[in-house]
Amino acid sequence: MKRIRITISISQDVASEVDRLIDGTKIRNRSHAIETLLSESLKLSSIKTAVILAGGKNVTNRTDAIKNAIKQLQSFGIFNMTIAVGFLGKELLESLNITEDKNISVHRSNNGTGGSLYELKSKLNKPFFVVNVNEKTEVDLQNLIKFHNQHRPIATIATKSLRELNGFYLLEPDIFNYIPKGFSSLEDEVFVKLTKEGKLLSYPVLT
Repeated sequence: MKRIRITISISQDVASEVDRLIDGTKIRNRSHAIETLLSESLKLSSIKTAVILAGGKNVTNRTDAIKNAIKQLQSFGIFNMTIAVGFLGKELLESLNITEDKNISVHRSNNGTGGSLYELKSKLNKPFFVVNVNEKTEVDLQNLIKFHNQHRPIATIATKSLRELNGFYLLEPDIFNYIPKGFSSLEDEVFVKLTKEGKLLSYPVLT
């Protein structure tokens, strides 16, 4: 990789904090420490897309949870969203008071959580969030991304319950290698495969 030299000025306090990272192995010197910090910061801001899974017969009971999730994503700077709805899509969108615009689109599908996501494959060629919530769930998205980037699984699930797996998912595009075309379930099929291969991690949500 081609490298370039730059010159910057930082305060002594900041320099001291940077130097704390130097261990001679993972972080070799001050330049390496600054480059590592910049790389991690850029990774945090690189996720700009989310899919809201909003299908199922009880979806209208999840309106408040979905509204809260959308608000969290927007406060983190994520505005490019697709709401994947099923046969109650019209009622849900009315209760959410959401209309399609350049940032929020609506995808209609009855192919389950996996199948509806697979149909959006062409739009999801970088890491992205998927939200599948039944109740209001507060997630520290910045720490979730840090955790995911440190371990590099295909899927990291921020959830209160490993049994139900509702929450925020951070997924790599490689997820589509595990989703069959047609009807499928992320939770019951795809995540099971990833778990067996050690490519899924959980990020506990305590609130």
